[in-house]
Amino acid sequence: MDEYNQTPPNGPPPSDQPPPQYQQQYQQPPPQQPPPYYDQQYYQQPPPYYQQQQYYGPAVPNEPVGFIQAYKAYWKNYANFNDRTSRAGYWWVFLMNALIGIVVSVVMAISTAGLLSYGLGDPYSYYDYGPSAESWSWLGGFIAFYIIYGIWGLANLVPSLAIIVRRLHDTGKNWVWMLLALIPFVGAIILIVLLAMPQKFPPENEFSYLRQV
Repeated sequence: MDEYNQTPPNGPPPSDQPPPQYQQQYQQPPPQQPPPYYDQQYYQQPPPYYQQQQYYGPAVPNEPVGFIQAYKAYWKNYANFNDRTSRAGYWWVFLMNALIGIVVSVVMAISTAGLLSYGLGDPYSYYDYGPSAESWSWLGGFIAFYIIYGIWGLANLVPSLAIIVRRLHDTGKNWVWMLLALIPFVGAIILIVLLAMPQKFPPENEFSYLRQV
């Protein structure tokens, strides 16, 4: 081969492409396609009443949520009315609060039975001898338990409303639908059905760009 001619005498000129055995190694991976529920044109701008939010972007499916994780998120997002909560995240919290309510009812029933058994509810025993020391101890525990339960109920007021609003966001509804509970009988049933619905995606759900908490 001539030193001034770099072309091999028995073959084509060299190519910029790698040898055939290395073609597969140097192939570029195919570009990832956006999920079918993500319409990029639809999400160029968020809804006008959520302009102040920073969680813009594509809709993301809900992640699995456990019992303890859901109850921690319930208190961590105490006054968060802006994001979304999955169906499992809401109903785990509902189950936990229902169990606490059952325990409270049992304790109150036992306390009432103790008060009656020690004569505080017996007018003849009370007027003749006055309440006994045991009845005073039961009464003190009963009152203290009521105070603690009242504080716990007040503490749950704001996060209970917040998690309902977040669950409605996950189903494509805004907070106004929560007012259905004010309609006697039927309103509460409709609201429960809405809270039990699965996650909705765009364009049916304009809140899908919000994060899940």
